[in-house]
Amino acid sequence: MRSIDSSPLAKFLVAALVFALIIVGWRLYDRYRPVTATLPNAGSVQQDCALWFVGSSSIHRWTSLQQDMTPWTTHNRGINGATLADILPRFANIDAAEGRPRALILYVGENDIASGVPVRTVMRQVALLFDLRDRLLPGVPVLLLSAKPSPGRQQFLGEQRLFNAAAQRFLPHMQTAHYADITTPLLVDGKLGDNYQADGVHMNANGYRIWAEVVRRRLDDILPAAVTQRCAPGI
Repeated sequence: MRSIDSSPLAKFLVAALVFALIIVGWRLYDRYRPVTATLPNAGSVQQDCALWFVGSSSIHRWTSLQQDMTPWTTHNRGINGATLADILPRFANIDAAEGRPRALILYVGENDIASGVPVRTVMRQVALLFDLRDRLLPGVPVLLLSAKPSPGRQQFLGEQRLFNAAAQRFLPHMQTAHYADITTPLLVDGKLGDNYQADGVHMNANGYRIWAEVVRRRLDDILPAAVTQRCAPGI
């Protein structure tokens, strides 16, 4: 005699039960799935709030950049040990597929000065970088950070001051070009604070937090309020 488990009725009941479980499961998932799964255009929002940090090793070694600048989306485009001669060709090869940042944060010049390049030559190269910006990323604001004082490079402090002064005279003649003073916040009673790594040149975690605070304040100044409220609400 054929067992009841292999009867057509039993097979039908098993199939119906499986089908019901699938339907109920999908409905429960649709009801209780995470809200982030239903957010539209999440990728486009992230890209719309991107900041590109361009420069030398002081940018490259900013390993906490995304954490320090959250909720902005950050792209670290620093080159270890780079001078402007290294940065210019890399910047000139920007791929259109990389999109457009909301702003470029630029740290250049310190390695050039430490290599003996005259400030006037450094400024000519900075002007070339702005020409590339105008051609490749027209209208994207640039925030140029001042050359920082460093315990390990105190002999170049005079040239760094000349560079900072020259940059402040130069930037008003460029479109959407702005200056950020990261020098003053690094000083405590006129002396360098405890913001440097053991090499005496690069920032430690506290130093980079100071940089981030300056950059945030300047972005609030130079970007439309609608952009900063969209990309960094409540900051």
